[in-house]
Amino acid sequence: MSPFTVANSIGLSLASAVRQTFVRERPETAARVRFRALRALLLAAIGAAILSTGESAPGAHSRSTQVTWAGDVEPIIIARCVRCHQARGFAPMSLASYHDAKAWASAIRTEVLSARMPPWPAAPGFGDFSNDAHLSATEIELVARWAEGGAPLGTPAVKTTADAPARGESMHIALAPVIAAAVERRVALPLVSDRNRWLSAWTFEPGDRSLVEEATLSVNGVAVGSWTAFDDRIVYPRQVADRISRGAAVGLAIRYRKTSSPVVDRSAITLYFDRKPSRELRHLVAGCGRQAFDRDVELLAVKPVAAAAGDTIEVVAFDSDDAVTPISVVSRYLPEYPVTYRLRTPLHLTRGSRVEIRSSSSGCSAQIDYVDR
Repeated sequence: MSPFTVANSIGLSLASAVRQTFVRERPETAARVRFRALRALLLAAIGAAILSTGESAPGAHSRSTQVTWAGDVEPIIIARCVRCHQARGFAPMSLASYHDAKAWASAIRTEVLSARMPPWPAAPGFGDFSNDAHLSATEIELVARWAEGGAPLGTPAVKTTADAPARGESMHIALAPVIAAAVERRVALPLVSDRNRWLSAWTFEPGDRSLVEEATLSVNGVAVGSWTAFDDRIVYPRQVADRISRGAAVGLAIRYRKTSSPVVDRSAITLYFDRKPSRELRHLVAGCGRQAFDRDVELLAVKPVAAAAGDTIEVVAFDSDDAVTPISVVSRYLPEYPVTYRLRTPLHLTRGSRVEIRSSSSGCSAQIDYVDR
């Protein structure tokens, strides 16, 4: 029996919920948050200008700022931008090297000050996500000062790579090359096993990052996760894994951008398996309305999907004592960025709690990843 009881509140009650959404109770709108961040940036810049001696180190490209690419800006760009802004990436230009980024310094400044980039759909101040791509006020200030000061290089540091070690065994599957003429491609993965296996992590490796909008992994027709250009390796918390039962059908659905000319896709996927965990990852796809829990759970991630571009969609948790926790708030849904918001800290909900999915139009849904407590 499902641990959820469904009580849909579509139509007039949904419209009323949207009009009376908890967002009206928040102390600051997203616009006000941006205004406050920009004001703080301006004040900090003025203070820095007053305190600065105006001197520069020899051979520093005639810069007027001590903020440099190597010392300050490159780590921000690598962490927040390069997943999309790389050669043949999802974004139109590469920012993966100093010379790439310097050519676009003025445009980068404009985009980060306007909060258009990085394109993180979630409203600030609601939810704390491990995959959050938006820039902090300090990061915005550093990038802007670097661009305004002549985009100096600085002294390159010795780079080291330290990817988190994968747990357990891995299976790399190269997909058959195909001309990505259709909008979506579905592939059955050749995963044959005579026992239960436990998926602890996975990563999709697009043959052409400029082409793939989303890749969704499924087990027996149930979506267990999706990859977008924001993601690298998708790793579950320790002692949490997805069960792949003996004989289960594992599939991958790849959604492509429309292209004006045929492009060959040579993508791959790597699955990581570990020992049986203490808690099994579970998945629920819920439509607009209310979902009640009949047991204690921990929410790990949510992927909201609105009916149309530009819609507002919110996922809100109400604990059994009616305490309200916004999980994710998207004021303008962008279908090309179907983000899964991964909670930095699991949200504990007791028996009798509920999750409400609200949107400015009907037809919304959300995938909720959780574990039993």
